[in-house]
Amino acid sequence: MIVCSCHAVSDRALRDALAAGASLDEVIARTRAGTDCGCCKDDVHAIAAERPHSSPCRATPCAGCPKRAAA
Repeated sequence: MIVCSCHAVSDRALRDALAAGASLDEVIARTRAGTDCGCCKDDVHAIAAERPHSSPCRATPCAGCPKRAAA
């Protein structure tokens, strides 16, 4: 589904970038989602909030990471 019509960014593109370990700011910089008219900004943030780790951690935590048990 297209989340950002201004830049033709899909929810899948956002989720894939987040799953690869990109931070929300990095995803926005790469896709430009939410940077034009702003109508999708809340949706972009909601999709980012869905991921298990909203910190700048990688998709799979490093060995010894205190968040490893939550992954």
